Amino acid sequence: MNARIRRTAAVEPSMILAWEQLQVSYTKYRNSAPFWSAYQAIQNELMLSHPKRCIDVCNQLATLAERLGVVTHAQLLGSVSPESFSDGRHAGSTSP
Repeated sequence: MNARIRRTAAVEPSMILAWEQLQVSYTKYRNSAPFWSAYQAIQNELMLSHPKRCIDVCNQLATLAERLGVVTHAQLLGSVSPESFSDGRHAGSTSP
């Protein structure tokens, strides 16, 4: 596949490979189930590679997906604050 990879200095060095893999997957699959399977595989690899920074690398990956346009607003992990409920970035409950 001849996907065009966008390199950027704004990506942390430990995330460069993940950024490139994410771009290739998005170019190939767009926002479909195979993309999200690839996303989960990338996320799992990052968590195994950085066991003490799991939340950080998951949040960085989500932010990269947002940068690609996969999602409008990345859902970030971490402590829940009142602000996260008021700015529309919290997904809330999926139950009716």
